[in-house]
Order: sequence, then C-alpha cells, then structure tokens
Amino acid sequence: MFSCFYRLSFGFFLFLFLILLATGSATETHAPQIACYRINVRLNTNGKKLLGKELLTFKNTSKKSTDTLFLHLYPNAFQSETTLFMRESFFSDKIKKMEKYRGFIKIEKVKIAPGVDLTDEKIIDQTIMKLPLPVPLGPQEKIELEIEFMVKLPELFVRLGYLGDDFMIGQWFPKMAVLEEGGSWNAHQYHFNSEFFADFGTYDVSITVPLEYVIAATGYLVKQQKNVDSTKTLVFHAEDVHDFAWAASPDFQISERIVDGIKLNFFYKPRHQKDVERIMDLAEFALKYYNTCFGRYAYDHFTLVDTKIGFGGGAMEYPTLITVSPSRLPSEKIRVDAMVIFHEVAHQWWYGMVASNEFEEAWLDEGFAVFSQRRALEQRFGEKANLVHWGEIKISDLNLAKLGYLLDPSSDPIVKDSWEFQNFLSYRTNVYSKASLVLETLKNYLSQEKMEKLLKEYFRRYRFKHPCTQDFVQLVNEMAGEGTSFWLKQLLFETGLCDYGVESIESFHLEGQDEKRRYQNRILVRRLGDVIIPVGVEIVLEDGKRIHQLWDGKERWHKIEIEAESKIKSAIIDPENKIALDINVNNNSLSAETNERLLMKFFTHSLFCLETLLHLLTCF
Repeated sequence: MFSCFYRLSFGFFLFLFLILLATGSATETHAPQIACYRINVRLNTNGKKLLGKELLTFKNTSKKSTDTLFLHLYPNAFQSETTLFMRESFFSDKIKKMEKYRGFIKIEKVKIAPGVDLTDEKIIDQTIMKLPLPVPLGPQEKIELEIEFMVKLPELFVRLGYLGDDFMIGQWFPKMAVLEEGGSWNAHQYHFNSEFFADFGTYDVSITVPLEYVIAATGYLVKQQKNVDSTKTLVFHAEDVHDFAWAASPDFQISERIVDGIKLNFFYKPRHQKDVERIMDLAEFALKYYNTCFGRYAYDHFTLVDTKIGFGGGAMEYPTLITVSPSRLPSEKIRVDAMVIFHEVAHQWWYGMVASNEFEEAWLDEGFAVFSQRRALEQRFGEKANLVHWGEIKISDLNLAKLGYLLDPSSDPIVKDSWEFQNFLSYRTNVYSKASLVLETLKNYLSQEKMEKLLKEYFRRYRFKHPCTQDFVQLVNEMAGEGTSFWLKQLLFETGLCDYGVESIESFHLEGQDEKRRYQNRILVRRLGDVIIPVGVEIVLEDGKRIHQLWDGKERWHKIEIEAESKIKSAIIDPENKIALDINVNNNSLSAETNERLLMKFFTHSLFCLETLLHLLTCF
C-alpha cells in the first residue's frame, strides 16, 4: 500500500512540476541573450571625445543565414547639417550649421574575433554600417566582433554631448541592429521622429574618467579603481537590457533609498538639493504603483539623473535609468515634475521590458507611457486638477491629452513608421495624445478592473518579447471580444474622426381615452465621423425619469422613439464620456442644462500655450 501510494504521489507531483514548468515558460525570467557588449571607454574631457573598444557578441536567432551584419552609428546624425536626421528636424538652419553641434563616430577597426580584419570591408551610410561577412552566419550561430571607435561629442544635442563640464552619453556606441525572425534586418537610419529598437543582452561597460567625476549609468556599479594618470575606471554591469547610457559630472551628489526591494538612486546637482526628497518621493510612488498595476519591475536598481538632454526635451528613458531636470514652476500648483517622472518611469515597463519597435510602432511605448502617467497622476492627486491647480485654473492630464489630440486629429493613423508622419506635430499627436486616448476609451468600455487585468496580462505575456500592435489587438480580442477589437483597429489603423451628436428632440401629445396624458418622444442621433463604436444615449423626461439605450453606431443616423407620460427634457449621447476621442463634445447634448464635464472639455481649448509647454517637457 505504501509503495502504491508512493508511486501515485510521485506521479502526481511529477505531473504538477511539469505543469508549473510549462506555465512558468510563458513568463521568461531572463531576456534572450542576442546582442551582448563588453565596452571599455575613456572620456577625454578636454577634447570632448570618447575612445572606445568593444567586444560585441551576436547570436543569429532568425530562421535564415545572414551574410551581412548591420550596426547603428547614431552619433553620425550630427556630422553635418545635411544628414537625414538634421534635414527632418525642426531646428533652424542657423542651429543646424553651428560647428559646436557637430559630432560623429569613427570606426577605427573592426574584425571578427579572433583575427579576421573587416575594417576595409565596412560600408557606412550615415548612421548605418553594413559589414559583409566572409562566411554566412547560420541560425543559432554566434559571432564576436572586436571594434575600436572614437566619438567626437557635440555640445549637448539630442541626448548626446557636453554642456560645460557635464556629459550626457546616449546612443553612443556601435550597436547591432535587429535581425528579425524571418531573416530580414530591421536597420533604419536615425530619423528625427523616431526613437530606438534593439535586442536584449548583457552589458559590461568600463568607463574611465578624471578622478573628480561622478558617473550615473544603466545597470549597477560592480567596482572602481584609481589609475596612475589621475583618472579612475568604473565598471558597470547590466543584464536583460537593450541599451546602455550614462552621464558624468564633477558636481553630482547622490541620494539613495530602498523601494520594494529596489535600490533607488538620484544623482542630483547641488542647486536642486531642496527638490531631492520630492523627486525621490515621486519616483518611489511610481515604482510602487506600476509594480502593482502592471507587474514586477525586473531589476533591483533604478537611477534618476539630474541632467539636460539638449534640444528637443527635458527628459529621456533608458534601461534602469531616466533623466530629469526639476522644474522651476511651483510644484504644488503645476505638477510638471510629477508628470515627467511618472511618464519616464512608465517607460521602464513599455520601453524597457516589453520593448516594442519604436521605429515602426512608437505608440506601443509612448501611448502606453502617457496612459500610465495619467493613471499615476489620478491615483496620487485625484481625477480632476491633477496636473494644474492654480486658483480657478484646474487641468487634468486627460484634459491635456484631449487638447493635444485636437491639434491635429486626422493627418495620420497611430500605427505608422515614425518618420512617415506628416510632421512632428502629427507624430506627437498620434503617438502620444491620441494613442493614450484610445487606451482611455478602451478602459472606459472595459472598466478599470478589466483594463488592469488586460495590461497585466500584456506585460506578463510579452515581457522581453518585442510585441507588435497585432499582438495587443489579439489580446484585446481574447479578453474583450471581437466587437471591441473591431473599433480598436479603426482607431489605430485609420484616420477617421469620432463624433456622435444629438440632432433633435421632440414630443407629440397622443390622443386617446386614457385619463393620463401620453406623449410620443423622438430623439434623432447622428454619427458625424467615420469611426463606428457603440454609444450610449440617456433620455431625461420632464418627470425626472431617465431612460438609457445603447446604439451600435453603425448607421449614419438613428431614431429613438419612446412613449411615456411625460415629455422629453433632454438627451445626451455618451453620457458617461466613455469616448475620450469624441472630436466635438458640444453637440453631445441637446439640453439647456450645463454638463460640467462637457464644459471642462470646452474650457481646455483656451489652454493651447500651456499644453504646448508641458508637451515639450516630455518630448521623448
């Protein structure tokens, strides 16, 4: 009997173990190691240069062999005023031609380790280097490249360069492009309306700087040593990341605390000493809130850096690191710092760990980050006036997003290659504002609870996986049904506007023998835009009775008839304001009564200047 029980128990636990093993595989503990880097770099503070040596280990995880490697050389975007990046930028011709903003990367040597020299074989096209291989690299095979390079740093210009004695070093080293599963390379030039896309790996980076410099970097500090030439070398290690950035300054001071088991560091300038606790509190709140809402942060360290990033914005995200620059605006009245920090911390989930292709589907990061910052702002400061509360001026993040959307609501669809948008305004409108409002609308239709489950599942399923828009749509289809994914796809892939309105209301007295008077009430509602989405209609009768109906929104117009003992008083379409993308809320109601929510939406039209300022502060 004992033997039989033992065999049954063993079989049961073996079965349970296999189930747990299979279930656990759906959420990878570590990212795939595709592009790994060992970099030794020396910062020449006088010559404003980086001198680097890099050992790049790349694994072909596609299904085909490749006979050419593609690497990004991002600093070459600044080598002249005629580069693709500079031509596409909104900088003035005067700025583009300034010598102080010139920067570039020079590949001194590149060879296959050990020994096959490919330096003369390289083909450099602005920010892309093609490297023909003597022997094709087959599926699942690895290759090691030894690269020596020099970067001439510009005066701080879009995430890279120096400003006085300070240095911000982003997009600085030769970086492998992404070889997709089908065997094609995702290797776009550095466009102005674009951020980045790369594979995961491990980074070991040794940085040599003058003794007085303090360094903040992706990952965590492993060791440091003093050198005989009045310099020091700091070694940083980062696993399961797809980029590495750092900043250096002789003025950095450090504040530390532990948040949910995460070491939180803030490298700040002495002039911002009074802001330290407030900034740290905001970062702590964001980390805890997103850990709860989306899923566990994958690393045990997180760094904020008080530094500028040059033209184009005041903050930027990198794996385990964000830049911030405390605002001079009164923080208790205008919560710019909270918005920026909540936005950049949210990037650690959607850019850092989920890591979608920002070249081609930037909304999956930026739109999600704006939506996430809104949730955090509402949680911390309430739904209304969570962004501006200055006397009678009360603005929420939702108000701001709606105004941003109204600036250019129909030039381009949300899902589009970043450089193919009509201009920076359209890119900004769609990728940030409109995308966040699509998610807001989805939340309103699903409910807050179901939206949280959706985002948790999205994060769980696609962490370290580079999902695309269709992956998200398919998940919505699984969890909410085809009806929801139908209108979601319209909003993502098409440029149609969403506008529903009440056309007319009227009541007719019905003749009859009844002692009580009866009325035939008619309400005509219209779909004035191209987006088809189910919409609610609330009818209020003079006796106070409220009647709710749901219209599928498919026809251009729809007539509702209600027989009752009272005349109609008013009608409101989308009474709960579920459709955050409604282009004209002033036609939603045919009633003399003021709807406070509609009035607030109308009021935000007068806040264009403030909206523009706040958006520029989170351009990246």
